[in-house]
Amino acid sequence: MNTNKINRRLFLKNGSLLGATSIVCAWAIPEFLHGKTPGKYYRESGVIAPICQVKKEVYVPSPEPRVGTSVSMTYIGRGLRREEVRSLIRSSDWADTIRRRTSEDNGKNWSDWELEYKQAPTQGEFTQEGGESQRGTGPYDPVSGRLIKPVFQRIITGKPEVAMKELWSGNRLFCDHGFYQLSDDDGRTWGKAHQLKYEDGPDFNPDSWGNPEYYRTNEMYIGDAIALSNGTVILSSTIPVPYRDEEDEKFPSVFPNTYRDGCVAGAVCFVGRWNEVRQNYDWITSKSIFLPRRISTRGLVELNLSELNNGNLLLIMRGSNTGLDPVKYPGRKWFSVSRDGGFNWSKVKDIRYDTGEQLYSPASIARTIRSSKTGKLYWVGNIPDVPPDGNSPRYPLQIVEIDEEGPSFRKDTVTVIDDRDPEQDSEHMQLSNFSLLENRETQEMEVYLTRLGEHGGGPDIWTADAYKYTLVF
Repeated sequence: MNTNKINRRLFLKNGSLLGATSIVCAWAIPEFLHGKTPGKYYRESGVIAPICQVKKEVYVPSPEPRVGTSVSMTYIGRGLRREEVRSLIRSSDWADTIRRRTSEDNGKNWSDWELEYKQAPTQGEFTQEGGESQRGTGPYDPVSGRLIKPVFQRIITGKPEVAMKELWSGNRLFCDHGFYQLSDDDGRTWGKAHQLKYEDGPDFNPDSWGNPEYYRTNEMYIGDAIALSNGTVILSSTIPVPYRDEEDEKFPSVFPNTYRDGCVAGAVCFVGRWNEVRQNYDWITSKSIFLPRRISTRGLVELNLSELNNGNLLLIMRGSNTGLDPVKYPGRKWFSVSRDGGFNWSKVKDIRYDTGEQLYSPASIARTIRSSKTGKLYWVGNIPDVPPDGNSPRYPLQIVEIDEEGPSFRKDTVTVIDDRDPEQDSEHMQLSNFSLLENRETQEMEVYLTRLGEHGGGPDIWTADAYKYTLVF
């Protein structure tokens, strides 16, 4: 069925554009800020009072040299049930020994660790990362009475460690696809994975992972899920968007801009409405947005959705200036706004301070979260003082309040969660890839992050402790 032929008016019938429920997932963060106190942001002009106090503690020490532990912490469903997932990291974009445990009482007591797998599942020469599982979560949709969880899947040809290195030489030995799973028991069990599509192409065949037609159709990097009070749900995703420009093609093109010839990696949203007869969602694909290569050589990825107080939707996205002059083409965070429930999106712009000033941000994960205590929407990510070069520097890590009418960042609220200490930390340190949640009892925010590179570069980058940061407002 061509989902785009669904009548849009019927799709939105009796719907409003107010309210949203979003589950955000991320990772962790550290402590001494050039000898300064966490929770304060220092500029040449002086000290800005922090919007929160930050407590930092080692959560999981590095288990052995050149091996770190990644930590993902999230609530499952609507109560106090938590899920913690840990994995060992010793190479870029790859983890092993995936374990999980659950707590029914907000982390006071935990189940025994359950090994998901020591090595990722394989089928012949193919390895699968992500895909259908019984862990993780997503927002609750009151219309369907279900949780809906976005699912990332990557099928890799050959050894994963080799494939990840080959990527940077232009040889892409994997494919990415997006799915969703549903739960009708508040996340205790999950149904089968349903594939999202924006074009014709075969479904994933669990008996034949390497189907070349599947490999290169409907490729996407799945983003956030959000449930709106108008009765719809939205899943965001990075996909190849057609764009040809002779001059622009002279600029570098790095994954995921290499998804498909004649395309750049842009963003779309899948807007779904529950179909009671089919017991599933009907989907409409939004209009796509993108940036040319001369602005982001890696397109738009790691899409973060949130709903603003005025009912508009905000999509904040990671770009990259890899391969470009970082001074002439500085790294930014990019955003777009939808005023019609996610079908159409405004022109992509760099997000700025409420003063109108531009700000730097590397190619790194960032998240938004609304505080139930203050009612305000916050962004957590990296805002360095120097022009980033691709992924670096990924410090300091800050939290800042979003001016929802802008939208923009309120400059006088920028607060450092952690920063590099030049006397103790190597220049390779990264404060990225974190989990972020609000404690449902204390209303404090929690960040979990592995402080990669604190002891050096190369293989030593993985000798890193995982930290927990508690943000008290």
